[in-house]
Amino acid sequence: MAGSDVLEKMLKPLGVNLETLRSYALYALGSVMMIGVAPEYLGVWLMWRGMSLALPPWVYQWGDDKLYSLYQRLVLFFFETCTRVEVVMYGDADEALKKKESVLYLSNHQSTVDWLVADMVSLRGRSLGHLRYVMKNTLQLLPLYGHYFYAHGCIYVKRGNFNQAKMIDALDYLKHPKIPTWLIVFPEGTRYYPGTPKVIQSSEQYARDHSLQVTCRRNTDTAELGETSGKSAVTQSLVLKHHLVPKVKGTWLVTKHLHDKFDAVYDVSVFYEGTVDQAGVRGNAPQLAEFLMGRCKRIHIHIRRIPMNEVPREEATLRTWLHTLYVEKDKLAENFFTMDAKQRATVQKRLGGRVSQLGLWSTLSSFLFFTTISVPFLCTKLGHQLYFHLLLYGTMGSYAWLALRSVC
Repeated sequence: MAGSDVLEKMLKPLGVNLETLRSYALYALGSVMMIGVAPEYLGVWLMWRGMSLALPPWVYQWGDDKLYSLYQRLVLFFFETCTRVEVVMYGDADEALKKKESVLYLSNHQSTVDWLVADMVSLRGRSLGHLRYVMKNTLQLLPLYGHYFYAHGCIYVKRGNFNQAKMIDALDYLKHPKIPTWLIVFPEGTRYYPGTPKVIQSSEQYARDHSLQVTCRRNTDTAELGETSGKSAVTQSLVLKHHLVPKVKGTWLVTKHLHDKFDAVYDVSVFYEGTVDQAGVRGNAPQLAEFLMGRCKRIHIHIRRIPMNEVPREEATLRTWLHTLYVEKDKLAENFFTMDAKQRATVQKRLGGRVSQLGLWSTLSSFLFFTTISVPFLCTKLGHQLYFHLLLYGTMGSYAWLALRSVC
């Protein structure tokens, strides 16, 4: 503490705040390391891929899931451990995350950080390596990682030109009983971002034009969602206040083909503290750079576990079910986005939130691993050459492979 006080006094005449300096240093180190270790990671993955070629696919996937977990723990070292963000869990989180199961993870979508929240949740559920995403096709362009995501079992989809047959092919691979999976889907399709009001207005207009309505159960005697007593049926318009209208096609294909594989749906609602200003107006959720610089101090994560026998198989029925789910998510969101500052300040107590902390070693171990394997790449001539070749030829090869396979 004394050392930091001295440093702060030295920086003060320069007009530099110590916490600001720390934020930029974290952003620089985190960005360089998370991106910079891609060739090393590719090298380790290629060795495992070669060793497992003659083995059953589930054996490859077992090893790959271990590698994926290792890298994502490095990501969380910077995004959770170093940022010191406080994670508050609600709903069924404690009980659900004790289970070792395959799940369909349905979440609201408002930030580029949302996929990191899935990391946070799944690590607490001991399933970080099993994460796979339904993701937009432009992410294929990420050097090295674009190809790796597909090899890991993620599913690319193309907006406006959705190829159902190719998505089914990818889903069929995940049917294997020895490939545990948390499949992450953001049904809204794009982010709810107040900074782009046209997207929100378009969604609201779509709900009005199509007269979208749902019959939901309104709780008449408690603030808790999911209770069974004291409820009455209410017909409500699907003009949502805090979400976009969910798209059904992708979610339906997932449930149709993997219904018997999944144990449950995790209905996840994520709220970033500090997005509502003093006037009670909701602003943009923090994006990756802001989050890595420590601009978000607390994340609220509500999980509702829904057994798969309660999830419809037919598309029309699932459409109604999903729309109803989002009406309920919208009501929950009102607790976090209300204009009443006192209500926002007491939400953790009112909804029974519990702070969840990771042990330091759960992420530090990955940081130390990647630091160690980076040393020969940084300090030897052969390492420099190998790094360059993995980066150059790995990128070119992965782009060519994705183009030939035409994965979406």
